[in-house]
This record gives sequence, C-alpha cells and structure tokens, in this order.
Amino acid sequence: MSSVTLFGGVSEIGGNKILLEDNGTKIFLDFGQSFSHLDEYFAEYLQPRTRFGLRDQFALGLMPQTKGLYNSWAIEKTDISYSEPEYHAVFITHPHYDHLAHIRYLDQKIPIHMGETAKTILRSVNETGKANIFHEKESKTYDGTVIPANDVRTFRTGDKVKVDDIEVIPVHVDHSVPGAYGFIVHTTGGTVCYTGDIRKHGNRPQMTQDFIEKAKENSPDVLIIEGTRVAPTETRKNYSESSVYEKSSEIVQKDEIVLAMRYPKDLDRFRTFYNVARESGKYLVISLKTAHMLQSLKEDGIGLPVPFEDETIRVYKREMKIYKDWEKVWLEKCVDHKWIAENQKKVIWELDFFQLTELIDVKPGAGSCIHSMSEPFEEDPMSQLQDNVMKNWLERFSLEHHQLHASGHASMDEIFEMINEISAKKVIPIHSQYPELFKGENIVIAEKEKKIEIN
Repeated sequence: MSSVTLFGGVSEIGGNKILLEDNGTKIFLDFGQSFSHLDEYFAEYLQPRTRFGLRDQFALGLMPQTKGLYNSWAIEKTDISYSEPEYHAVFITHPHYDHLAHIRYLDQKIPIHMGETAKTILRSVNETGKANIFHEKESKTYDGTVIPANDVRTFRTGDKVKVDDIEVIPVHVDHSVPGAYGFIVHTTGGTVCYTGDIRKHGNRPQMTQDFIEKAKENSPDVLIIEGTRVAPTETRKNYSESSVYEKSSEIVQKDEIVLAMRYPKDLDRFRTFYNVARESGKYLVISLKTAHMLQSLKEDGIGLPVPFEDETIRVYKREMKIYKDWEKVWLEKCVDHKWIAENQKKVIWELDFFQLTELIDVKPGAGSCIHSMSEPFEEDPMSQLQDNVMKNWLERFSLEHHQLHASGHASMDEIFEMINEISAKKVIPIHSQYPELFKGENIVIAEKEKKIEIN
C-alpha cells in the first residue's frame, strides 16, 4: 500500500512533516519545527532541555516517537532505543525553520535532499550564526537549524530523484525565500503533488504557474496544499511585491533617513529595497550577515548584487568588543554609525529589531521606518510586546511607521483556484489553522499520524 501520513502541519501553520510510504520505502517531505505547538509549553527562557535530546519533545507530543529515524544522541535519554535507519530520505522544500529545523535530529545515515540555493543559504546562516552546542555528539547548531553531517544532496527544477520505487521531481515555486520548490512524487500507488509554501504575487509568479502546470500534467491522485491564509477573515493587507516597491519608492522621496526591516532570508524584499535605493539615488546599508549571504549566493545565478562591488550598497559594522573571523576580513570596507549620521538623508538602512539601540549612536532626525514583515498576531502577546517596543523606539526618534509587507503565501482565493486547476482526486490541506474551510468532495481533512491511502 502507498500512503501519506502527516506528523505535523495539521491544523497549524508550519511544522510540516509528511511521510510517504510505498512498498516498504519511507521518505519524508519536509521535517520542520512546530512553533504553535511549541508555544503551548515553552516561552522565552523556558525551553526544551537540550541536554536530554528529544526527551521533552517526546513527553509533550511535539515530535513523533518513531524508531529508526533519529540519531543516537537525540534519543539516548528517552524510552526509545537506537536502531538502524528505517527511513530512506528526507526532501526539503525550502530553507525556513518550520520546514527543516528538525533535520538536526535525523540519523546521519539518512540522506537529505534540498535545492542548491537552499543549501547555500543555510551554509551562510551556519557560518555567521552564534554557535550553540546542543550535545557533544551533535554538529554545531546555529539560529535554530543546522546542516547536519548527513549526506546533503542538492537538486534543481526538473531533476528526477529515485528512492527505490519512489520518484521525486522538484519544481520551483515563488515564495518569500529563493530556492523554494514543490514536489511531484510518483509512487507505485499513484502520484502525489506537494506545494510546499507557495504564492502568485511575488516577483516570479511564473515559477508557481510552472508547478501548477506540471501538477496538472500528472493528474495527481493526491494534492497536499498549504493554506496559511485560508481563514474566516483576512487580517493582513494583500500587498504584492510590486505594491511594496511602489509604496516604498514614495516614502524614500523625502529628504530624510529611512529604516527598512525585513526577514533575513526574504531576498525578494532585499531586491525590492535595493531597486528603490538605486533608483532614488540613495545607499542601501545592510548588515554584515546579509553581506555574507549575498557573497555566498554570488555563484548561484539568481542575480543578486554583490556587496563591496556595487555602488548602491554599503555594509554596516556595529561597534563590538570582539569580531568573528568571518567579519574581520571585511571591517575595513564597512561604514559605521558616524558615517550613517553624516549621510542619513541619503540612506535606506536595513536595521534589525534587536539592533534598534544603534539609533542611539546615529541620533537620526525625522525619518521613516518601513516595517516589511508580518503584522503582529493579536493573540500573540510576545509579538504584540515586540511591536509596542519597536513603536516606542520609532516615536522616540521621530521615525514614522509604515507597514508594508507582501506575504510569502497565496491568498485563500488563489489556493482554492489552484485546487480547482490541478483537479486532484484527493486534496489534503496542510500548514493551515482552518482546514475545515476547504470544501469539496475530494477534500480529506488529515488527522495527525493517521495514514491516508494514496489510491
């Protein structure tokens, strides 16, 4: 029997873990962390005891208690004894933590497949992050994820990856991070299509359309589709990436400093800010970490500008007692707070929330802040607290707040249009808090850890 089992992403946004089984072959599509379920038990400094591996996650139902899946150090303090791997591969759609953070726990004999650009981005995150040793036998972990010591194999659109009788064909999609893919998976029991995270309103909608067309061609038995924005009411403004560009261009026309905040891996948004800066005759000032990522992606062919070689870009160095080795090689080429202060009317400054204290040194005059990230969730007190703190900083330095963000996810109407266009026999919603809003005879509402036959 060929089957699909969801171990995460059920009635929640993120945490995707999809098991495909076919004649004894077992592969996972994504292996991410569930943030919503994690938040039910942990907050701030109350966190799982990493010295015990997966003991706490198992006890609270945050990870599947499955033999033959995990590395020995991850389960040595649990009730599960180590056994040789019973799983044959893991395929990652894109480099966001809710789709891959838990790969660090996998048995290192299990191959991991991901896009070439995804691997480059994760390598940069690893090299520039703050090391945190979770276990003496584990690889160094950075910013909540890691490329472990597994055999990490890369793919591109159209490649065909065989794992016994299962064939996985990755097809690019448009998302808020480059190197994002959906999968067309052929099994002996039928064809499964998985969107990963997907949208049509970014800079490359044709990539998403390519996936839709490929899915249609294969007449899937099962479509597993994300539903992040499938909800009773739409709480966010439905901006496209071009809308963010147009409105940002209007804001930077003023003769004043402009702050810009975005997610570190949202390189489409970086490209938007870069184009706005270049066309307005301003400098785009970026962090050393962003510079490292752009340098790392130089050979990936995705057309991003290269720091220290581009006249529009300046790289900012914070005043620190100690710099890391990778930072030291660039320090002489960087600008500091004095340069920002002297040139503040000529800059768009990408400033992270946790670096707002740099404003004390720059002492900006009146200006603007383009907050190009998701709005805080009303039910999330920590998100609201951070938003309030940010607004206090902006008010203190007379910086006008502008909320401009294009979501990384398709709207509810777009998701339902994709379902109709692909016309699969079965449709399984994932990555959604409201799967019950998916309607139709072919809709299958998954239960966590319960098998669904492919055909």
